[in-house]
Amino acid sequence: MRHALAFLITIGLALPAAADSTPTPADVAKRVGEFYKDRPDVRCEFLQKVRKPGRRRVLKKSGAVFFKRPGKMRWEYKKPEEIYYISDGDILWSYQREDALVTKLNVKSSELYHQSRYLFGQGDLDKDFQLSMGKPDIEGLYPLLLKPKTSARNFKQLTLHVDAKTGEIRSTVLIDPYDNESTIEFKKVEYREVGVNQFQFTPPAGATIRDLNKKVATPKK
Repeated sequence: MRHALAFLITIGLALPAAADSTPTPADVAKRVGEFYKDRPDVRCEFLQKVRKPGRRRVLKKSGAVFFKRPGKMRWEYKKPEEIYYISDGDILWSYQREDALVTKLNVKSSELYHQSRYLFGQGDLDKDFQLSMGKPDIEGLYPLLLKPKTSARNFKQLTLHVDAKTGEIRSTVLIDPYDNESTIEFKKVEYREVGVNQFQFTPPAGATIRDLNKKVATPKK
């Protein structure tokens, strides 16, 4: 009997292979951090779909996005209108080409910063959120649900659709305080260096500039 068992082990038939265990939310969050740890630069195309409560119409937007840790980002919306959001890590610029309108804001005061900082490995998921996870979809992606541990004015919930084997984020779903739902799918993702010049912005001549960092003086009585 002992010799027979040894023979079965040798040819790989002694015992069936153990099934892969389902990863926990903490496992998936850890894999996300590990995946992007050595990938500080990201560039890709995106498709965004925005749904508002009580409305059947879905607003579709598309363009390209660039990230460079720590904190640099560039969103280029091409459709339905051309809008740019560019941050060097300190200042966030937005530029609406059609209206020739430029807005300047401290990046950490912007909603875009708080909604984007947990994409592509930025931020500590396990520390900042209550983690839970749904069932994998037909593509095998696990929905990692993130609910802020402390009250957040920027969003109620963020879901990362993650390849649990690698930790790569393929899409996100964000629900804001008004229950608007924004889904972003990332396509043609590349993890190659993005030059720092991509995160620099100079307002074009003739543009109207609104500096939201300037405080309005209180009139004296």
